[in-house]
Amino acid sequence: NLTPPSEAVLTHIYSSIVTSYLRDRFDDNVVQVGPKLTAATLRLYNSLLQTLPPTPSKFHYVFNLRDLGRIFEGVCRAVPDEYDGQPGKIVRLWRNECTRVLFDRLIAEVDQVLVQQEFSTIVGEMFSEHSESVMAEPLLFGDFESAASRIAEDTEDPMIYKDLKSFDNIRRIFDEVLELYNVDNKPMTLVLFEMAIEHLCRIYRVIRVPLGHCLLVGVGGSGKQSLTRLASFACGYKIFEIVLSRGYGEKDFKEDLKSLYKMLSEGPVVFLFTDAHVVEEGFLELINNMLTTGMVPALLENDEKDAVCNAVRQECKAEGIIDTKDNLWAFYINKCRRNLHIVLAMSPSG
Repeated sequence: NLTPPSEAVLTHIYSSIVTSYLRDRFDDNVVQVGPKLTAATLRLYNSLLQTLPPTPSKFHYVFNLRDLGRIFEGVCRAVPDEYDGQPGKIVRLWRNECTRVLFDRLIAEVDQVLVQQEFSTIVGEMFSEHSESVMAEPLLFGDFESAASRIAEDTEDPMIYKDLKSFDNIRRIFDEVLELYNVDNKPMTLVLFEMAIEHLCRIYRVIRVPLGHCLLVGVGGSGKQSLTRLASFACGYKIFEIVLSRGYGEKDFKEDLKSLYKMLSEGPVVFLFTDAHVVEEGFLELINNMLTTGMVPALLENDEKDAVCNAVRQECKAEGIIDTKDNLWAFYINKCRRNLHIVLAMSPSG
């Protein structure tokens, strides 16, 4: 077992990351916020560890260093065009990332109120001059402001991650995206009310992040699959689903996964997997392998492995990697892993 890093070590690590990122791109007013963001994040993180331990009914209340990394990864999506000279905006971005990474995991209203109060206290004490703007609602960030024109006209999209401010603004954007989706796909009739927009922004944010995977829990018909399809389309990703048939088993599932990995070698793909697709419990073990290592053991035969290795040989050389068989295979797996976004859509009943 590894000894957990001390508070001083964590402060040094994450302060170095965020401060060096901000220093290279922003003015001093923004750079000075960096160390305070680290202190505020660790204070919130330690508060969650103490007040919200995992229980049998809340077994997923497990907060670790990966969550801290995700928060600062989100903060490092800030660009000068939107945030330079605006320390309040950076703090609001930080609040959004903390909310998405930590707060969205909470399932009890009492827990949500507790964390919201802690947020308000931390912001009020450490960022008092910006507290009103930072705590303003709604909290809706995304880089899809120009998604409709990017999809329709194939125009260049800077995809700046920023505060989109209002539900009406986002509803207008996604109504246009939905119209474009319905032209070439099975039409969806969606009413984007406020809670649907919040979930849509959450799904979009997760699958836009490298190695981002989603677990959606809701009763049948609540919009899990529809919102995932719309978010994937807005990202410009392909979507993959298995099609069940009589006698469908693990052999068929592995053949479908081979098709998925062929798509992954070409670009980003969202693999939408629902509770209805769990024909055999072994399917979940294969999904777990994909989440942890990026590949299903023994999925490809030797001749198939040789074919995919040859397909990435030029890319591998361009990266300056010696094209041995092991290197080519590792390069292929890493490429597929970066392009894979698994969305598990499950129901709490049945």
